[in-house]
Amino acid sequence: MFDNSYENQKKEVSGWWNSENIKKWDWMYDDYSIHDIEYLKNRQNIVIDLIDNNSSNKKRILELGYGAGQTALELGKKGFEVHGLDISKNLYDIAHRRCKKNNPKGKYYLKVGSIESNYDYEDNYFDIVVVLGALQYLHNIPSCLNEVYRVLKPGGFFIVAQRNHYSLSNMTSFRQIVRTIIHFIFREEHELFPSFKSILIDSKLGKIFKKFENSKFMNTNFMLKGHDNWKYKIDKKKISMYLMSKLLKNCGFRILNKYGSYYCFSEKRKYYNYNIKFDKTFKKIADKKYMPLLKNLGRSLVIISEKEEK
Repeated sequence: MFDNSYENQKKEVSGWWNSENIKKWDWMYDDYSIHDIEYLKNRQNIVIDLIDNNSSNKKRILELGYGAGQTALELGKKGFEVHGLDISKNLYDIAHRRCKKNNPKGKYYLKVGSIESNYDYEDNYFDIVVVLGALQYLHNIPSCLNEVYRVLKPGGFFIVAQRNHYSLSNMTSFRQIVRTIIHFIFREEHELFPSFKSILIDSKLGKIFKKFENSKFMNTNFMLKGHDNWKYKIDKKKISMYLMSKLLKNCGFRILNKYGSYYCFSEKRKYYNYNIKFDKTFKKIADKKYMPLLKNLGRSLVIISEKEEK
């Protein structure tokens, strides 16, 4: 779909996350779409609970893609030494102010930089590494995971929380169902827009339909509904519970547990109250040991893993 080189991806991602548009992340946890707030806070709470329950004698944390600093702030309040790496100077400024204003005695060491570059940290330096919703922007996810492995102490924990492309909320319209099927059948590595044009042109089906990209029919409202034209040509990776688990294992991590976060059947505002009830009920069922596959249907996936010696 886009120029998939490392340098181009880094340039486009950096351009987006250093634009004025990203300043919305300063208030997204508190004043944005009600479903987005629920989704973000749900996965954040799971990550913080996992750290609380697995942090005995573990005090030094690295957060990759810390964004506007909401999670870093909470970890600092709990007494952790919080380090962070994010590609956005704009978000660094917001996160730095948030942490220092709301917890001036906290230990925060935030930096600007790419999370798939070589980190400026020693081997076996961190007790815990966390990443919430940043891996889809990388050119090569394993390069990031290998650096995490290097800087994490043996027996240290790596916690990943990512948007799940096989969630219930990604199957709430015919177009989204078709996109999900194409994602699955063709093992697409990249996220498709939920438009019929993207499904036919940007997927592996493009070998057949690419020649019709500029046709009148392909650019009708029917074919373009759900499409987006980004100023920054970012190639977002498609992430699922299965894929993330496989990548972690291949990079030397032992998976300890998996969680689904925020099970919603619709992202329309009018169904919000029904979704909250549905989420509570579905979560109880998904957490049963005999229903592990249901965890794959959360809007977010959360995985806690441990560094093993290779």
